[in-house]
Amino acid sequence: MQTLTASVTGPNRLRAGLPAGTLLAHKTGSSGTHGGITAATNDIGLITLPDGRKLAIAVLVTDSSADEATREGVIARIARAAYDEATATK
Repeated sequence: MQTLTASVTGPNRLRAGLPAGTLLAHKTGSSGTHGGITAATNDIGLITLPDGRKLAIAVLVTDSSADEATREGVIARIARAAYDEATATK
């Protein structure tokens, strides 16, 4: 967990969608781009919510013709939506 929490890879993926200071233990994964298609742009992790609960998340963007910034932006927006849902007062 310490290694995953200390990871600095993928700053524009899950981490970019979370509030500053949110604890994230995660692992990114990527493939090359061939023929204009990127097979994999991924990030999986455990987000520590403000109340101490853990939120498991995996976002896998596959077979995409979008550029890297767009793929990573999708991952960040999904992370934020999951975080907001998990912390919403019901």
